[in-house]
Parts: sequence; structure tokens; C-alpha cells
Amino acid sequence: MNKRTLILGVAAFLLVAVTIYDYTAGPDQPRHSPATGSRLSPKQETSPSRIGGLIREASELKYLLGHAPEIRGRYQAIAVPYAEAVASFVTLYNPGESPQAVARSRLAALVPAGVNLSGLLVSEGASTDRGAVSLTATLSFASNDSAAFETAILALGDPANGMVWKELNIGSDSENRTLQASGKLLMLMVEQSE
Repeated sequence: MNKRTLILGVAAFLLVAVTIYDYTAGPDQPRHSPATGSRLSPKQETSPSRIGGLIREASELKYLLGHAPEIRGRYQAIAVPYAEAVASFVTLYNPGESPQAVARSRLAALVPAGVNLSGLLVSEGASTDRGAVSLTATLSFASNDSAAFETAILALGDPANGMVWKELNIGSDSENRTLQASGKLLMLMVEQSE
């Protein structure tokens, strides 16, 4: 064993010892848990379960590092089918984005050329702790192109897009030769995790 390896080993051992000392019998200073931001009582700081938790975390990390090629291979095997499954789900949004703003832009993108979208209002909905938000969009649109009008109705109410019609009223204006629709869409906005 060379001198450099021995010095690094001693330094690592000292760092581990100081860390364990700090978590068990260190100075009496108020601490904040990084995960929750709450203060820990002195009894919680010195508990053996805290050291056991650190040891478990270290062993889990060691396991993950040791099996990294296998984990990477499995992830790559499911990544493409997963991406294909959610590709049509237009109500996905990135972390940090406003679900309402994303909903407005996605609705406008689904309406084909030749269809005039108006009166778009997206209400706030109930959110879950898993990143899903249920929204209701009230909108109306008109077109003198029956094929584009039909495409808009089907695309906006397609469950594969993450939305369904809650209410839909269709009419026509024979003088202006336009088709008109108004209604409410239920939208399931899902935060992307990949």
C-alpha cells in the first residue's frame, strides 16, 4: 500500500468519525432536517435510528452504484414504450410550469386552421400530491369548414389527449354559413416525471 492511499484512507475514516460524532454527541446547536426544514429535538439527534438510517442510505447507494448498468439497461428498455404511450397525451406539463397556462396553449394548438377559438377560460382545479391537476376549460369556436370543425371537436374531446367533453353545444348560422360550438372540457393535467 502506498503512502498516498494510506493518507486518504485515514482522512476518510476521520471524516466518517466526525460525522457520526456530529450526529450523535455534537455541540448542542439547533439543527434543521434538510428534508423537512423542521427542528430536531436533542433526543431525535442522538437516536440510534438516525445512525441506522444513514447506514441504510449508504448501503442503498452502494447497491445502486453496483447495479448501475443493469438499472440503466432496464430503464432504456422501457423508455421508448413509455414515451410512445404518453406521446399523444397533450396535457403533460413540466415541473414549475402553470397547468392553466399549458392548458391554454395546448387547446389553441389542437384547434386546426380555419377554426376560430374564442372565449377560452380555464378554471383552477383540484390538484393531487402526485402532480395531477383536474381543470375545466370553457370555450367556444366557429368555422365555415366542416372538416376542420369536426377535427376540432374530436381532438378536443379525445380521452387519449387527456380531455373529454363535459358539455357540448353545437349549432349553425345559415346566413354566414358557419358551424358553432361551445362547451366545457374536463382536462387532466399531469406533471412530467421524465
